[in-house]
Amino acid sequence: MAKIKLVHFELIALLEESKKLMDYLQKLGITEIEKTECEDVVTYETEGIVRQVERFYEIADGAKSTVERYCNIKLNLIQSFHDYQYVDYRDFRLKYEKADEILGLCRDILKLSDEIAEIKAEIIRLNTRIEYLKAWERLDIPMSSTRTGKTSIFIGSFKKELTAEKLKNELAAVIPETEGIEVQVISSTKLLTNVVVLCYIDDGDQVAAALKGLGFTFPDNPVKKLPSAAIKDYKDQISKLEEHQEEIVVQLSDYKSSYDDIRFACDYFLAQIEKYKTIEKAGSTDKTIYLEGFVPERNSDELKFELENRFCCQIEFSEPDYESDNVPVLIENHSFAAGVESITDMYSPVSNRDVDPNPVMSFFYYGLFGMMLSDAGYGLLMVIAGLVAKFRFKFEGSRKKTADFILYCGIATVIWGVLFGGFFGDLIPTICTSFLGMEKGPELALWLSPLDNSVDMLLFSFLIGIIHLFVGLAMRFYTLCKRREYLAAVCDVVPVYAFVTGLAIIGKNFIAPVSEKAKSAGMILLASGAVLIILTAGRSAKNILGKLGGGFYALYNTTTGYLGDILSYSRLLALCLVTGVIANMVNMMGAMFGNIIVFIIIFILGHALNITINLIGTYVHASRLQYVEFFSKFYEGGGRVFTPFRFNSKYHKFKEEPINE
Repeated sequence: MAKIKLVHFELIALLEESKKLMDYLQKLGITEIEKTECEDVVTYETEGIVRQVERFYEIADGAKSTVERYCNIKLNLIQSFHDYQYVDYRDFRLKYEKADEILGLCRDILKLSDEIAEIKAEIIRLNTRIEYLKAWERLDIPMSSTRTGKTSIFIGSFKKELTAEKLKNELAAVIPETEGIEVQVISSTKLLTNVVVLCYIDDGDQVAAALKGLGFTFPDNPVKKLPSAAIKDYKDQISKLEEHQEEIVVQLSDYKSSYDDIRFACDYFLAQIEKYKTIEKAGSTDKTIYLEGFVPERNSDELKFELENRFCCQIEFSEPDYESDNVPVLIENHSFAAGVESITDMYSPVSNRDVDPNPVMSFFYYGLFGMMLSDAGYGLLMVIAGLVAKFRFKFEGSRKKTADFILYCGIATVIWGVLFGGFFGDLIPTICTSFLGMEKGPELALWLSPLDNSVDMLLFSFLIGIIHLFVGLAMRFYTLCKRREYLAAVCDVVPVYAFVTGLAIIGKNFIAPVSEKAKSAGMILLASGAVLIILTAGRSAKNILGKLGGGFYALYNTTTGYLGDILSYSRLLALCLVTGVIANMVNMMGAMFGNIIVFIIIFILGHALNITINLIGTYVHASRLQYVEFFSKFYEGGGRVFTPFRFNSKYHKFKEEPINE
């Protein structure tokens, strides 16, 4: 299908029916609403409402996550990829009136969740306190003690390892006149020593000053009881907190029955966010609402019939002005071409001036991808993964396109792997020679082995590159003709065809000799192409010197540009060799030990690593060949994707086609 034609619509309806109208348009999901530019209407400000509804969605989504965590709701592998349920639209709408009630329930759930979070934080704090007090557990007086009737007590720490005797000696060196100092080490490590120092109360100030000079520090927030007693109290508190936490978890488990309602609330608020964002684009008078936007032409008649029969409204369609209107682009392709739409969108979305490149580009992308990966075993794994995703997981939307992408890349890889004789490298010949006692394994390549025929493979890579570039030029010719720029189509494409063809023939002669007739034909094409480029490329200049200058500059760019483009296709050979050589090395390493178990282990690990690395490299380089070599010949991009006003629900799919309700 490629690009779907869109038409512009203008809709006027009664203001009193606006809510039902917006709900119905959202349900249809086929119109893109544009911000009205009409000066005779008043626009809406919905930013505050949107922020409020976004907050409601966050509450519902947080409640959903909480219920999943504490109610042991687990999804199997298949469900995790399409975690939604099919519902009737009428049933979904009937639950709208319950939204506020469900939101209140979600708030209750989050309140319990917050309470659990506070309990966990308190338990962590108490456990931290316990760990700290364990170092003081042998202390037989309260940690906050500072004096008795006749003594001063110093309880604290040194940030080093000390013994009681060593500390006494250090104190004696500082205050030799002070006697009657007692030291008890409570605990000691290489980094910290906890002590109790006692002295006569009259010597307290001197001892305090001496201890401070030696690096003594008092404990932070000392307990006013024995550390052992404090530890017991903290443990009792933790037990009570854990019991309370279990009670809350039991309370949360009662909300499992409300899980579907909470998921509904998530989708409901998402729909409301989208609706209020769209309402901001509308205009209104005292009694009417005005909407404008785009709709696929194929749906326009049916849309007019449905709206005018359901509402008091008037809708008119017109051809959009592609030059002044910001017309979006709707692309629809069969699965083969749809698989590479994401590749094009990463470069730039299709514009209205472009021809959809995906149907043509898909053949080259899959072909180049398969040629670079070029191992039938790896391709078979991709085919299996793609088929499982399509028919077992039943992906939809962008995930389905990704599954198609993997499937067709895998098929192309299998085809090239069969032609080149690669099946997990040289797995079959290795098994035959290393484990079956055969002198030589079978030749599996139906065409050629890149490892043994690298020059032929290089020339073939250049040929593929030239074909790829020439198709890009053909796309440019078609695009220019579609714009009625016939002179530009001929002058910008035909001379380049002649010049590059001649350049390719002459270039091949340096690698492998060509016949004299081919060489003569190449020279003629090269010369005629060069002359035509010089004469036509600068045609937009105003004087003869400007025309010739532009022509020679274009000839230089064509020569260097296309030469570089063609040489860049040598990456087809390079990546093909990398995949094959590493795969063969993995098989050789596994066979070295002569043990089938060791071989299987090395085989699995080695090939898993190889396919992972080369899948990434192949994906990147196949994309690069499209972006730099192919798209540069004709593609402009810069378009805006058609984004219909619809339910972007996460957890619900409607059973019936909305427009047929």
